[in-house]
Amino acid sequence: MRPPVHVADPTTVYLVDYGDTSRLWLPKDDNNAFVEWGYGDWRWYAKDQQSYLYGSIVFFWPTPGTLARREHDFGPLGADGNMLWELDGYATTIHEIDVERSDASELLVELESRFDRQRDSEIYNLNRRMYFVKDASSYWLGHQSSSVMAGWLRKLGCRVSGFAVVADFRVRAPGRTAHLQTRKE
Repeated sequence: MRPPVHVADPTTVYLVDYGDTSRLWLPKDDNNAFVEWGYGDWRWYAKDQQSYLYGSIVFFWPTPGTLARREHDFGPLGADGNMLWELDGYATTIHEIDVERSDASELLVELESRFDRQRDSEIYNLNRRMYFVKDASSYWLGHQSSSVMAGWLRKLGCRVSGFAVVADFRVRAPGRTAHLQTRKE
């Protein structure tokens, strides 16, 4: 993935890889607040109803999708520049990307509107510490978390190539990447 090279009015967004999925952190306002966004399968991602059989089915048979949302007072690196404690041992990579402020604002408005339209299905997942709604789109091999994330990045002016089933984005200059030590158990 290559971020936009010439940005007139920059703002920073973050693409955080968690190993099995990625989430996009969009600035909420000028006070360092962010909204973290994710996409996945409703049962697997939102409800933690996971099994090997279901995991293999979701890629080949369209299932209900879900949009995930969480607000943060700071970006993933926090106000002091250190990684937020809650990402320690969970996130594997943090990509820092400068994009046009207007593109980030437009995508935020689009995702907020999409989330609000489905608010009647909202649930909170304590393990993921995120709110989820059933999305109007279906989840399957051609429309899964990595391909949706790639689409969001394109809306931010990034060039994205390749096809990935798992989160494994590689960010080229002028983006910046921090690889993290994980302690998943």
